[in-house]
Amino acid sequence: MSRAHARARARRIHPSRLRLTAALAVTLAATTAVTVAGPGIAAAVSTAVAQETASGATLPVLTAQSFTDSVGATGFLTEHSYYPAYAATWTRYDGTSVRLPADGSHYSGAAESDVVVGYKDSRYTVHDMAGGGDPVVIDSPYGLYQVNGSTLVMVDKATKTLHLVSREPGGQIVDRKVTGLPSGTVNAAYSSAPGTIAVRLVTGDATTRDAVIDVPTGTVTGLYDTSHELDGPQVTPDHIAWQTYDSGTTIVDRHTGVSETVPGQATLAFGDEWLAVNDAGRFTLRSRKDGHTVAPFHSAGQVTPGPDGTLLVGGISTAGDWGFFHVALGADGEPKVTMVADVPDGQELTLRSLSVPSRTSGYTNFSWDIGDGSASFGFKLTHTATGLTKTIYNNHPDPFVTWDGRLREDFGAYNGTYTWKMRATPVREPFGPSIERTGTFTMARPTERRDFNDNGAADALVRDGSGRLLAYEMSELTAMRTDEECYETVCQAPLTKPTPELLGTGGWNIYTLLASPGNLAGGAADDVIGRDRDGVLWLYQSEKQKLLPRTKIGGGWQIYNKIVGGSDLNGDGRGDLLATDTAGVLWLYTSTGDAKAPFKARKKIGAGWGQYNLLTAPGNIAGATGGDLLARDKDGVLWLYLGKGDGTFTARRQIGGGWQKYTQIIPAGKNPWHPVTDILAVGPTGSARYHGNDSTTRPFSRPVPLPVRTDSTTYKSFF
Repeated sequence: MSRAHARARARRIHPSRLRLTAALAVTLAATTAVTVAGPGIAAAVSTAVAQETASGATLPVLTAQSFTDSVGATGFLTEHSYYPAYAATWTRYDGTSVRLPADGSHYSGAAESDVVVGYKDSRYTVHDMAGGGDPVVIDSPYGLYQVNGSTLVMVDKATKTLHLVSREPGGQIVDRKVTGLPSGTVNAAYSSAPGTIAVRLVTGDATTRDAVIDVPTGTVTGLYDTSHELDGPQVTPDHIAWQTYDSGTTIVDRHTGVSETVPGQATLAFGDEWLAVNDAGRFTLRSRKDGHTVAPFHSAGQVTPGPDGTLLVGGISTAGDWGFFHVALGADGEPKVTMVADVPDGQELTLRSLSVPSRTSGYTNFSWDIGDGSASFGFKLTHTATGLTKTIYNNHPDPFVTWDGRLREDFGAYNGTYTWKMRATPVREPFGPSIERTGTFTMARPTERRDFNDNGAADALVRDGSGRLLAYEMSELTAMRTDEECYETVCQAPLTKPTPELLGTGGWNIYTLLASPGNLAGGAADDVIGRDRDGVLWLYQSEKQKLLPRTKIGGGWQIYNKIVGGSDLNGDGRGDLLATDTAGVLWLYTSTGDAKAPFKARKKIGAGWGQYNLLTAPGNIAGATGGDLLARDKDGVLWLYLGKGDGTFTARRQIGGGWQKYTQIIPAGKNPWHPVTDILAVGPTGSARYHGNDSTTRPFSRPVPLPVRTDSTTYKSFF
């Protein structure tokens, strides 16, 4: 497998094309010229155009659009997938090349092996590029993931099961189904070393793990959490290593489980005693024993492990040569480099301009002007206060990336300062150095109602069974939907586990009633109130990502059996409070904006409210002038009271029946299509988000069912 594919166009450093110095060039040990036999290859053999070196030797010529696929003992496989057409070449270390048949087949090489497999439709042809002989033909309906030795690692697309397919010398096809894999969908398979493959498993909540499988036995020998993996892992007899999106590499000892993380994109080499490291555009070979480094390359865009810990490097030497280089340890224990193929048409990237806004409030474009439109751009964004990161990439050939203003797929980014790090890497000509830039910007979203963690989105407040108070972003709860949501032909997988924000570590079980009436005291965000068992009402002012210590509002609130808040009922821009007493009278407490005395004297709305067993004041849900009120009667019928904007309501309107299955109804943030509020209804058998229609006669559209169930542990109460 090719590792560290930096892919793009580059410009030669020295126009004179200086050759490698004699000190770096060594003869490859134990390498002899071979002839590849077999009708599938022999007829297609063609010697590549040769480039004469300073010593008089000749080198095969490859293009700057060649990508290393695999490296064996006698040569290596490269692919060229750009204009004019796909092509694959086996380049031998004796200076000759084999152009594989351009008959519509594609080719994949076995890691650290001379085996190459050509595949077209359901026909797979296995070639031994070192030993020759007739190719082995395997017909299979499965899709090819990787090649490991002469074994095909394949997936049954119908069942998503993994298979190891090979052909015995007598001609019998052996199909072994891999069993015992942990839960998760097989997303990819990587052939990292002879006899070993790594399988990427993705669970429903997008968690990624790699299972290492022993090919001869088909058994799982290790399982590793690689959720931030950039590419497939590298597996050696003693270690597994994977590169991460944050420009680091994790290395785990397969025997002891001890792990370490090193900066840069690193590849194990020379018996795992060295690392080949790309770090911030600088490429070095570093000893793991004493830390000393060797730097024979100006840059390296491709680093591919070969047999016995050797490497094949596609890059630019310090002498200015563009090409492919074989790297092995010399007799003195130091890395030695031999150029094995010339790349005469390389060009370096040139960044003409880069535009990153200093301030944003949501969707953001990062744009640039660069010398190669196919260059790959990545932006890593880090929230300074929390350290949370988001990495985004461009879609070629667009000269920009768009950030959707989220840190996770359904979680808005926090307000505040962010650092950004841009990396542009060559794609079509993966040899020249990457370009890096850094800077800062500020996310400044306006305050949103019921936003308790300062990320510009409404939250649901939840008290769990242990007495903790948590804020769940409504977008994440909605993403847990149970109906399949598709955009054209792409169906978005539901989120299985949201990540809440912890607002209170414990002690919230002392309250018999809880409500979020809005921003009562003019602070940074909406506030929370709770009534304790003694009838005392307490106020928690919100300070964006935290709640301030509570202050006492007053006593005597035990006379109320329901307290709801959230609607601005009198049009002063602040949320108000509604309460029903045991006699069924509804009372209004309008807010003052003063934390010391947050409510004015209560005002009687009317009697007869004892017929309702659930009230919620979600705000404007029907497009009328004031904040509205929803009430559910004992028969499960939901009624709408439209707010007039003066603290009173119109006559009730029936919404519909069947609402007895819900135990709580709360505001769910603004409707993305209408300027009204959605509601979230939750109960012991399931939940649903109802989108507002901006209509007084049909206030809600079809519900979106959610697998959220009120219980005594995780979701004890919503408000």
